[in-house]
Amino acid sequence: MDSILIVVHVTGAAIVIGVLFIQSLTTVMSLRLKNEEQRSGVRILQAKIEKFVYYPILAVTLLFGLFYAKSSNAFSHGKWLHWKLLVVVVLVGVGVLIGNLVKKEKIGKPFALILHIAVFFLAAGIIYLATIKPI
Repeated sequence: MDSILIVVHVTGAAIVIGVLFIQSLTTVMSLRLKNEEQRSGVRILQAKIEKFVYYPILAVTLLFGLFYAKSSNAFSHGKWLHWKLLVVVVLVGVGVLIGNLVKKEKIGKPFALILHIAVFFLAAGIIYLATIKPI
């Protein structure tokens, strides 16, 4: 049972991080479009991906990860999981921020690029903590 939980969790995490990375990259690239109709189309597509892909898979990933952590007693094996969950919360916050800024059309190129780079480093931190378990 634990192997199924971890396979679903890791697959979901890869999809969530990939979707968030592509969403932030699409935001950066869409700001270079000159035509408002094209930018509007990109925003509609991003909103649908956020609603029907990002949030459902995020929920499944978090649930399976928490079930796996509980069943494997991972919370008692050092503080790495606590730090990983903190980074996950920050990453989810960045995802929500990107979604809200895209919907409100209040994101500039420099800030969009900073958020895109932040997604990369936060994802790398999660992977580091999950694989190395340094703490």
